Amino acid sequence: MFDVIVIGSDLSSLIAALLAARYGRKVLLVSECGLDDCLARSGYTFNIDPLPWSGFGTGQIFSKLLSELNIPLPETSRVSPLNPALQVILPEHRIDFYIDRDALVRDLGREYPEEDRQIHTLYQSVATVGETLDRAVRETLESKDRSLKGLMKSCLDMPFFMGEIWRLEQKLRSVEKLPSLAALFDSGLTLLSNLHVNHAKPLSSAYLLSLPWRGLYYHFGGKHLMIGRLRKRFEDLRGETMTNCAVEALRAGSRIEVDVRVKGKPVSLMGQQLVISAKSPALEMLLASERKLSRLARRLRRVETRQYPFTLHLGVDNRGLPDRMGEHVIHVPEPSAADVQEPGSFLYLESSVADDTALAPRGKRTLTVTSFLPLSPARMADSELKAAADGMMRSLEGFLPFLRESVDFTDLDGSVEVSRRYQQVVNPRYRFPGFSLPGLATLPIRSPLPNVLLTGGINFAGLGFEGEVLSGMKAGFLAAGDRER
Repeated sequence: MFDVIVIGSDLSSLIAALLAARYGRKVLLVSECGLDDCLARSGYTFNIDPLPWSGFGTGQIFSKLLSELNIPLPETSRVSPLNPALQVILPEHRIDFYIDRDALVRDLGREYPEEDRQIHTLYQSVATVGETLDRAVRETLESKDRSLKGLMKSCLDMPFFMGEIWRLEQKLRSVEKLPSLAALFDSGLTLLSNLHVNHAKPLSSAYLLSLPWRGLYYHFGGKHLMIGRLRKRFEDLRGETMTNCAVEALRAGSRIEVDVRVKGKPVSLMGQQLVISAKSPALEMLLASERKLSRLARRLRRVETRQYPFTLHLGVDNRGLPDRMGEHVIHVPEPSAADVQEPGSFLYLESSVADDTALAPRGKRTLTVTSFLPLSPARMADSELKAAADGMMRSLEGFLPFLRESVDFTDLDGSVEVSRRYQQVVNPRYRFPGFSLPGLATLPIRSPLPNVLLTGGINFAGLGFEGEVLSGMKAGFLAAGDRER
């Protein structure tokens, strides 16, 4: 018998399990996905999650998590903000999103001199609204069992705040009359959130657009080192983990009952509370078996999953990459080059820094190329994914003309396998029905069953990586009994 059973392979599930254990609960983490926290091949080590991580600055959300767990903050030599935090490469423009806000605005103004005034007023609005949203996100962690919606109602002047949001959206629409600026903002907001952004901008737009000066971080040696620290802390708190297993049955009555199969053997588990990731395959069977969850099931069915990440893993010679290319790059190809993507889509590139020899041999670098596909790689044939990979490489040829001849390592079959399996780890891009401005809390953590909680990147989809961390923390606090914190 466990106090809390957590089912999920993603970061939010690990965080929820950790915090429940931190407050004295007996916790089992059931991870159906058997992937390691990194991909090591031929002397190269790749991040399983290649997408940008933020929230490591003083007082920011991941730093608060580490403080809550009594884990020392990482040294700046190991986890450092990038400058530029992000680069966006368009057919006729290159924009550097610097840490310094004024430098960022100047770079945009230099590339789009005819829109300079509108860009300045847009970022003035971003700064105003972004600070308010940042305060709301921070304070929700100290609000015990109060929802983010309730917190915002109590601490914000809502008519004024919603007026500011409306004005921000109008300013975004104004600058986006230029197609390349529309592509720049749409791709950036889609990358940094877990939302499929197209025309209608989410409430979190200001929060996301202010991320460059709040920090997008590089992890020397790989992100798996941070995940390893979290897993080690979970073990120290006597948390138990079950990996690479199949959940065969799941019942939620007065107590939680889970039947799993591990290495061909059936195992029955019982618990008082359940935390389950929205990306877990087991969620569907729970929704089908529990009548009290029928409304939640209908609500989840209305959420569209529009884009799924598919990543190629390359080891490349330093000389194959431009000297001024950043570690986080959005490449928006010519429309004719994006054969495998939706119109207006983009490629995201994450590379290691040249002197990070823990990730690549000296003189080499890791490079991941991620596309967001309209179908899950788990449901696509090998031939379809290989065609997508070929289209991705061809679309990079104008931006990186020497890439193919500089590739030292590639394993297309391995990338296909990993991309299929890590759909339980990396977040897709969702589209929510109804309002054109989805709120910060896009799906509740509490379910109609008092002992079942939902977690994952879907709960605060507009906040991207930090939303997944926030979701795990709130679920962990609730599972532990928030009143006892």
